[in-house]
Amino acid sequence: MTGDDGQGGALYPGLADLARQWTSAVLPTSNVPLSRGELQVILTGFAELLTSALRAEEFDPTPACEVGRGLVASQLVGPKALDATIRVLGHQLRPAAADDRLVDLLGAVAGGYVDALREHIFQQQETLKKAVFRARDAAEKALRASERRFRTVFTESVVGIAIGDIQGHIVSSNLAMQEMLGYSADELRQRTPYDLMPRKDAEEVSAAYRKLIGGAFTSLRSEQQMLRSDGEPIWVHIAVTLIKDENGQPDYPVVMIEDISDLHLLQDRWSHQVAHDPLTNLHNRALFVSKVETAVGGLAPGERIGLACFGLDGMSVINAGVSDQVGDKILKTTADRLRAVVDEDTGLLGRVDGDRFALLAVRSTTQTMIDTVEKAMARITEPIVAGGREYSVTASVGVVERAAAGSDPAQLLADAELAMHWAKQDGRAQWQLFEADRGSRQRRDFVLAAQLPAGLRGDQFLVEFEPVARIGDRSLAGLSVVVSWDHPDEGMLAAKDFLHLAERTGQMLPLGSWMLRQACDQAREWQDEHGDRTPLVSVALANRMVGDQDLTALLLAVVQASGARPEQLALEVDHSMLRDADGDPAEVLSVLRDMGFRVLVGGMTASCCPHGFGDLPVHGIKLAAEFVATLGEDDKPEPAAERAIGGVVSAAQLAELPVYAVGVHNERHAATLRELGVEYGQGDHFGPPSLPYEVEPMIIAGTVDPDW
Repeated sequence: MTGDDGQGGALYPGLADLARQWTSAVLPTSNVPLSRGELQVILTGFAELLTSALRAEEFDPTPACEVGRGLVASQLVGPKALDATIRVLGHQLRPAAADDRLVDLLGAVAGGYVDALREHIFQQQETLKKAVFRARDAAEKALRASERRFRTVFTESVVGIAIGDIQGHIVSSNLAMQEMLGYSADELRQRTPYDLMPRKDAEEVSAAYRKLIGGAFTSLRSEQQMLRSDGEPIWVHIAVTLIKDENGQPDYPVVMIEDISDLHLLQDRWSHQVAHDPLTNLHNRALFVSKVETAVGGLAPGERIGLACFGLDGMSVINAGVSDQVGDKILKTTADRLRAVVDEDTGLLGRVDGDRFALLAVRSTTQTMIDTVEKAMARITEPIVAGGREYSVTASVGVVERAAAGSDPAQLLADAELAMHWAKQDGRAQWQLFEADRGSRQRRDFVLAAQLPAGLRGDQFLVEFEPVARIGDRSLAGLSVVVSWDHPDEGMLAAKDFLHLAERTGQMLPLGSWMLRQACDQAREWQDEHGDRTPLVSVALANRMVGDQDLTALLLAVVQASGARPEQLALEVDHSMLRDADGDPAEVLSVLRDMGFRVLVGGMTASCCPHGFGDLPVHGIKLAAEFVATLGEDDKPEPAAERAIGGVVSAAQLAELPVYAVGVHNERHAATLRELGVEYGQGDHFGPPSLPYEVEPMIIAGTVDPDW
């Protein structure tokens, strides 16, 4: 075919260059299913044929005609393809043409091209014509099949179907609809669907149908009652679809109805069973709490509410020693006796557990609650005959009576149940009024909360510093403030034992201020002694502090009093405080950053970053200790935990934020976190919280593993 690409072949030295120019000219003119290289190979062959024809002793235009046909065969059929070919060939082959052969040659190329293009177009037209005929035949066949299917569905369907006119009159109905409503086809043609409905439903459906005709929506669906010819109501699911003509105008409606009377009855029974105890038919726990919530919300300010929890004494002995049937009889009888003492206008009953019943009274007083409870207890102790024998049971009762405003329904029941347990512990068959400070933990928390202010005044709190390390080389990267309470009676208490009490009692602001002062004072001392080797000191801000409008003034006062610089401190803000009600970054974050503090997001888990971090003015992310703990303690970390932590790390990396991990307890955790992209860690693996003098060697050595 050709010589090497540089010479262009023996017959014509410029053959390769001609093929390249020809390819570049025609390729943009047509949608060719060939690559540039493939097309250039074809055009190189055509160029060789043309140059050979020009140099032959006797001129023969046949090869040129074949070249023209070959261009069409190569799909070069765009409107500019022949023009581009003639232009390139005329320019490139002119030096090789010794006479008028070039004109004849180009004419032969054009003639072959036109003949082939005419055949190509004819073939395309024939193909299109056949496709149109096939499509028409298929459409007609589909239409006939569709009509047969519609007629079959209309006639044989178990769903009632009716076709109406635009005014809503029934024109045609199938057998299913006639049997469902008890009318013949002629009788239905004399009616509208509205005649077959209760008046109120008919008015609503009529109004909705007018909106359907007006174009407000394309179909109607509803569940409602219809009336049979004998006056018996049935529940149906009704669907109305508006068919439009070729101009898009309403033509006629198609109405389908399905008898769901049995289903509706089953749903009513199921709803009742779901919300009621099947043995006693009282409200179950979920419905009872819901009813209590409704009752609380319906009371006026200043009105009170009472709740009593009755626990039958010794029911486990009866069930195990006698029979479950006797136990069921006792429970049903107890429910009936409780009904007898409840005022239906102001009271409510529920079975909240196996042998526990709850009684709610609105607009109560403590005395009226006690009177009702004692009356009910007396009724419960009356003998019960079951299985031919007489049984007597008693009840232990917990009573809660308080102002309705602000009462939590679930907490009301929980408090009553706790007081009921106290009554059982105190000897059974008695009632016990709920006391807020009863119970060892409750009393302990109450005492600790009350002693917090005195603890602050008495310097009972202690600040330590937990080292924060670079996970890769264990170099010291920071120090995190940890507070504990050296309680005179309870001993050393960790932060988890009292910080929640400080939040609850309003002591978090003074305690948090004290922690900030300690951190700033220590940071300034280390800066004076160690200069730039001093690591960043981080302090966790309680939510109440973050939301306090005086936080900025407090920070300025603490920093100025200590002599520390804001850039020496990192302030940790819990993830729950990052955004405002509209989902935008909280303004306080920008304020803290602009003041010069570094801002870290604390307590991060997999569910805490739905919006990502890209728009947050923060400097780092801290994974919560409980999140890190999901990696587990086995040799291999939990895959789900790895994926979850990896997702948070990826979100932080997208925002170019470093990630810290809290609660790193072993090397496996550290290795896994490092592989996931976590840069910094703190926890037992990097050292416990330490006093300032214990931190000094770490700062000097620059590592959490100093040479002591």
